[in-house]
Amino acid sequence: MPHETRHRVVVLGGGFGGVFTAKNLQRVAGSDVEILLISRHNFFVFQPLLAEIAGGSINPGDGVTPLRRFLPGVSVMVAEVRAIDLEGKKVEVTLDRGSGIRTVAYDQLVIALGQVVDLSRTPGLADSALVMKDLVDAFNIRNKVLGCLERADAAIDAERKRSFLTFVVIGGGFTGIETVGEVQELIGKSLRYYPNIRADEVRIILIQHGSRILMELPEHLAAYAAEQLRRRGIEIRLRTGVAAATATGIETDSGQQIDAATIVAAIGNAPSSLVRSLPVALERGRIVVDRHLRVPGQDGVWALGDNAQIPLGDARDGKVAYAPPLAQFAVREAKVLARNILAQMEGRALTVFEYRSLGTMASLGGRRGVAEIMGVRITGFIAWAAWRAFYLSLLPGVATRIRVAADWLLDLMVSKSIAEIRAAQPGSGQVRFRAGELVFVPGIDPGGLYVVTAGMFEVGADQHQAAAEGRGENAGSTRKLGPGGHFGMSLARTAGPGDGWARACEDSIAYFVGKDDLHRLAMVAALIGSKQDSDEASRIAASRDR
Repeated sequence: MPHETRHRVVVLGGGFGGVFTAKNLQRVAGSDVEILLISRHNFFVFQPLLAEIAGGSINPGDGVTPLRRFLPGVSVMVAEVRAIDLEGKKVEVTLDRGSGIRTVAYDQLVIALGQVVDLSRTPGLADSALVMKDLVDAFNIRNKVLGCLERADAAIDAERKRSFLTFVVIGGGFTGIETVGEVQELIGKSLRYYPNIRADEVRIILIQHGSRILMELPEHLAAYAAEQLRRRGIEIRLRTGVAAATATGIETDSGQQIDAATIVAAIGNAPSSLVRSLPVALERGRIVVDRHLRVPGQDGVWALGDNAQIPLGDARDGKVAYAPPLAQFAVREAKVLARNILAQMEGRALTVFEYRSLGTMASLGGRRGVAEIMGVRITGFIAWAAWRAFYLSLLPGVATRIRVAADWLLDLMVSKSIAEIRAAQPGSGQVRFRAGELVFVPGIDPGGLYVVTAGMFEVGADQHQAAAEGRGENAGSTRKLGPGGHFGMSLARTAGPGDGWARACEDSIAYFVGKDDLHRLAMVAALIGSKQDSDEASRIAASRDR
């Protein structure tokens, strides 16, 4: 059939809602329907397994499924959605930095963009914390934990060692609980390889703002989960919030300072700026839809998953529940939505979304879990095994299921890998420091250049280094730097040490430029300087000729 006569359905988002909508629609639609899935990645991430990837139970590549293999008959475009024109029925996307903007027209639009992490309400948290939202996040958490063990094993300074061995997870929901459990298990099984670290030196803290963890589960299951985590040495701070975070720790809402080199934020889900910009009704940051998953007042626009507020009953009946942002709900929403798109195209009656949860469950790590399945409450090893069996059945594709099952089997038989695979470190970024906090001390590589953007820092020289370089008269001198000042390494000394120590005089912010980026800046500065010198020489020569 000619392309011009085909009905185009564009699905935005490569998560559960988007991928399974495209999959189900491809099964029921005929050749007159073109299905285009637009996703930031060319693979589907099975998010319930991210904590196990962070804990080293599953290899990162085994927890994802290539979209093109999983969705035969569906066109896949790897792109970033920039704008949605509901009136003009088109979407603007960018394929990469230099490709420009491409416009994609649609007849039916499915919005399944999920949510983003927004930590901006807590000063410094976005700059200091790792998150658990995507495959790269899980990979980064695993490597940060292993990296801290490596540095703690070699650390001479006791204070820095304590910081390296303190791990803070913020958020007591499913993501936070599963993350802290897997991190504890990874550390516990790795310590035998680090002779200079004792088990009692490791401190793992879970911070929960509410009165208990796992608010989605019955209270006695949540109490069992808390007891199991505490038995494994995890501190649980209830009714505790985070007031601020820095590069070296957090401050709670009670004013307590916790020095920690690793901070994981399992909180902060929020609608994307793209969803907020749409001319549609939002409730609690989600797109309001009817029981057929249609966006009211918009022709051919549908929404599901985390970015949709889906009623599970008639709002006219009074208090109505809404579909929770869980994988099992998104999979079934997708099935109903695919049928409804086809039914609307064919002029048939639409299906109301109705689904009763089979239950909820959480893995606690250490081969323990909690679950409520069809009203039956289970704890311990059986709940953990049920958790794995359930999510194994949800995994898309036989190949992915085989790989994950093999990883789990190996994890039971052999020790976890402790290989720290360092990804490219971010060279620049804003860093917050609290009053009195040391930025670096003599003998510690500053790692780059700090440019003060707010507050005040006191900086001094390394006395031994200054004496060795013939600057003994300045060995004890200090200077105070406000906004615009800089310290650490300099453009001229990217290969060696710079200032000896620095601390924040008050709550302050600095923009950090890493050593690699600083080296590139030095090269650019040298090239610009050479060009200016050459231009000046040419100008002088030309003036002499005249």
